[in-house]
Amino acid sequence: MAEEPIKLIPAGKLRCYISGTLRKDTPEENVRQRIARSLVEDYGYDKEDIEVEFGVKMGSGKKKRVDLAVFPPDTQHSQEHIKIIVECKREDVRPTDRDEGIDQLKSYMAASLNVGYGLWIGSELQVWERIATPKGHDFAIAADIPRFGFDAPQPLAFSDLIPAQEELIGVFRRCHNYTHGNQGLAKDRAFQELLKLIFCKVYDENTSAGQMRFFISNKERRSDIGQRRLLKTIEELFAAVKKRYPYIFSSEERIGLDKGVLAYIVGELQRFSLLQTEADVKGTAYEQLVGANLRGDRGEFFTPRNVCEMATKMVFATYPREQWSHLDVVDPACGTGGFLVAVMKVWHEFLYERELGKWQDEGKAAQRATELLREMSNAHLFGIDFNPLLVRAAQMNLVMHSDGSTNVYHANSLRPPGEWSREPPNDVYHHVRLGHFDIVVTNPPFGSQISIDDPHILDQFELATFERGSLLSRAAMPPEQLFIERCLDLLKPGGRLAIVLPDSILSNPGLVHIRRWILKNARVLASVDLPQVTFEPYTGTQTSVLLLQKKTDAEVQWERKSGKIIDYDVFMTTPQAVGHDRRGQPHYLRSPEGKLVEHTVTVPIIRQSEAGAEVEHRTRRRKMLHDDLPEVVEYFREWVSQPERMGWLND
Repeated sequence: MAEEPIKLIPAGKLRCYISGTLRKDTPEENVRQRIARSLVEDYGYDKEDIEVEFGVKMGSGKKKRVDLAVFPPDTQHSQEHIKIIVECKREDVRPTDRDEGIDQLKSYMAASLNVGYGLWIGSELQVWERIATPKGHDFAIAADIPRFGFDAPQPLAFSDLIPAQEELIGVFRRCHNYTHGNQGLAKDRAFQELLKLIFCKVYDENTSAGQMRFFISNKERRSDIGQRRLLKTIEELFAAVKKRYPYIFSSEERIGLDKGVLAYIVGELQRFSLLQTEADVKGTAYEQLVGANLRGDRGEFFTPRNVCEMATKMVFATYPREQWSHLDVVDPACGTGGFLVAVMKVWHEFLYERELGKWQDEGKAAQRATELLREMSNAHLFGIDFNPLLVRAAQMNLVMHSDGSTNVYHANSLRPPGEWSREPPNDVYHHVRLGHFDIVVTNPPFGSQISIDDPHILDQFELATFERGSLLSRAAMPPEQLFIERCLDLLKPGGRLAIVLPDSILSNPGLVHIRRWILKNARVLASVDLPQVTFEPYTGTQTSVLLLQKKTDAEVQWERKSGKIIDYDVFMTTPQAVGHDRRGQPHYLRSPEGKLVEHTVTVPIIRQSEAGAEVEHRTRRRKMLHDDLPEVVEYFREWVSQPERMGWLND
């Protein structure tokens, strides 16, 4: 991703995608800018054929301004030539709103006699088409607007699909909210149904040879027969999904949505290619969807993606790059798979760079990197979680990022391994073995409210009796303390652990025995004291990322006999910003004068076609997040790359 010079935007302003002028930064304006970008980049319309806040004369003679008006090319921008009208609202505005709902859009369409389509977006996205009737015309619900050069939406082949951009967050949210509101399902049930359809969409992209099956036309959207046809098609896709992923879906599971709700969701998702969407885009969208529905009461506060990426990049930096493709990695408390996806991202960047050097062709390198990533993930990447809903969510996350989902298991990582399931497809016992892994990356559940008090579990852990004697075992321990030992148990001698821990473990005088145990069994490579806002607004617990290297038996024995610890350096830092504030809202970088800092980036968009993978470069203007974590990675890479440090790390 190449970067160009930065620009400054006054506080409270954003740059219009169509005109380049500054506009007021409001929720409605952000929706409008996303839709404007989509009209150009996804549907193929030219910026010169789009007007912002175009005046439309109503029957009363008054003029109203429509958010976006799309015109045919080479025509005068006048009311009688408008082809598409777009109305954008805040995400809390419903279509039935008296003043800002669908009726407002229809009134604009009625006053513009040649408008063929109207797009209304708020809490839902609705497309309306003008259709001829014996009495003149009427407006009917539709699935989509046409792409440039067509008068109606066309059936889609894979090559017609477009990678999603930042609007995918809104698409997922609208699909979920529509399911919740129109099907009457609880939010977690609505989430599960949406997951099934995302699986069907990804499967269709992977297997369709011609026209996409995950598709509904405008006429079908309005037709009972068309909706029934779609339901049958989706049921067939889901049957294939269940055969492909028997470890995720049981054979008895069914699509549990009304055909009208199903038609809405398919209409929202059908034009996008989830496989070709940039990993960061779909990762952000998916995490927001999951976070809104599956935050449990077991100390499950999902790790921000930038924390996952920082910890993962740091731990990989401790190994020579030529070893990266052979490292076995596990997250024993994987949640929705944030750390697993971060590992896949590191691998993908590594593989793409390597393959580009071989082929000198971006498309060929991208295709090969994706194929190799799937093989590498299936062979070397593993995850465990205690919550079965999170296991499925993690599996879906990995499927969207090139797979590796076969190795995510449902188990309690703290139980004795002999109690782990041995039954396929959840055969965790034979696939996740103690002393096997090169890397463990994890954020275990925190909290004294979920303490482990089962003596059978506690008896496995030296920490339960450390510095107290075998007859004075601790009656209960918070899970994060036991996870430190379990993570080191999973590692080979010399293996690395990156773990998120509450700062109490690192500083509380009453927990000094844990620190002594850590120093006895591992070297501390790095300690990153995260800002307090890192996990807010969900919890204000102060946390750190601790990077450890498991000592060999010989090292432990030598230090025990000599009575001293081998001296070594430790990387320590205290970043001040993590890209969001206490409310979880983005925290952007500002100039000393208070102006937002905007930079232009060039993003490679990889698209598959019959000729193979093709790479298209698009430019994006983005506000810069105030996030110190990428800088931490760079400082650590420089620190750890010194010959004397890499030497003792990899002896």
